[in-house]
Amino acid sequence: MVKTISLHDYLNQEGFDTDLIQALIPLFHLRHYQKGEILLPQGENTKVVSLILQGTVRGFYLDATGADITKCFSQAGDWCCIYNLLDDGPSEYGIEALADCQVAQIGVATLRQALDDAPVLRDLYEKLFRHAFVLSDEKGLAFQRLPAKERYLEFVASYPDLATRVRQEYIASYIGVTPSSLSRIKREL
Repeated sequence: MVKTISLHDYLNQEGFDTDLIQALIPLFHLRHYQKGEILLPQGENTKVVSLILQGTVRGFYLDATGADITKCFSQAGDWCCIYNLLDDGPSEYGIEALADCQVAQIGVATLRQALDDAPVLRDLYEKLFRHAFVLSDEKGLAFQRLPAKERYLEFVASYPDLATRVRQEYIASYIGVTPSSLSRIKREL
């Protein structure tokens, strides 16, 4: 089942009061992306930050050999293109829609001003970055400590609905194995 959220419900769930929600919603614009469409090309900066309202995206990069490596997955209720807020330079990775997506986008300059104006928004921003840091750190530790089978089981535990909905080569590159190794792991389970 594909999860869908509304911008209003997301902000309400995050504890924003009605007046702030009403002030923030007009700052966003809705954008639809079709499956396979690129939200953020690697090496560019879209100058927007996006909240996924429906669909799934993946962060990816091409390594030195040209291999397509999946860095992360994001679904409804997750933010993407957030690095645009941190750095005005080109993005080190791209973002691709893995399903038809609807996102709420806000310009980086607009969001930076809103962060200065609304402490509750600053709190959400800090919460999101803490969460992103923890996820990145946990993935790094998993790569250092866990065998491939355990990394796959961790992926399934973290993303149970994605294990059957996204291309297996994306999952394989995310957990750091070849697609044939992932097939072998799945047969053993």
